[in-house]
Amino acid sequence: MEIISSDQNPWIKKLKALQKRKYREEYGQFVIEGTRFCKEAILHNAAIEAILINEELPKLDDVKDILDKYSGKVLFCSPGLLEKHLSTVTPQGIAAIVNMPNWDIKLVETGKTFLILDGIQDPGNLGTIIRTTLAAGVDAVFCLKGTVDIYNDKTLRSTMGAVFKMPVFYIEDTQWLLEKLQANGIKLILADIKGELYHFQVKYPEKIALVLGSEASGLQRITTGDYIVKIPLSPDSESLNVAIAGSIILYEVIRQRML
Repeated sequence: MEIISSDQNPWIKKLKALQKRKYREEYGQFVIEGTRFCKEAILHNAAIEAILINEELPKLDDVKDILDKYSGKVLFCSPGLLEKHLSTVTPQGIAAIVNMPNWDIKLVETGKTFLILDGIQDPGNLGTIIRTTLAAGVDAVFCLKGTVDIYNDKTLRSTMGAVFKMPVFYIEDTQWLLEKLQANGIKLILADIKGELYHFQVKYPEKIALVLGSEASGLQRITTGDYIVKIPLSPDSESLNVAIAGSIILYEVIRQRML
């Protein structure tokens, strides 16, 4: 069994490079860490290029389970080498290089519930939003310019594996997206504290796209829509966390559909 023992090994160099967004975009790949995340990737048939493991770990039950279920390339690393190049504070000594999912934009033509993120910048918020959209049955998420990279290590951890199941698209041309949505009869619901209607006062159409603005600046690229809604707040509160606000509105949509 060959053991990787040098920082100069091409696989270690690639692992390090993929910590940066520009290289993730160049390779079309990202890094996941930990036994749970690797199991999620295998379970959902993610396109894994290779799994890297500390050579001392294969006897552990969780790692043995992964190796039993995964038939692709496995690379063993000398103790401490892999951990040195992982981003978590207490790395588990296992990571995988994964190809980014290739989702089909034609989802717009068949889906009825979408989320548009207008410059969400906090990785934890984005990850929580992705988890919520999956739970709420959203068909796809569109990220406009200024939105943090979903393959950022903090965002990935926050998704809790939802990254493998929820279609996420990064959109360069906002106008193109708006025209695509309009052509498919999808109405825009803007979440804005300045809205005239509370989120529960709207009878939501069958096909919607909920637009959430950035934590600091609100809506920037999409400022007009079919409905602008707000969530009631006590006088002592100025705003809600964007992930929580999005969840509240999405589940009002679900509630109405269940009536």
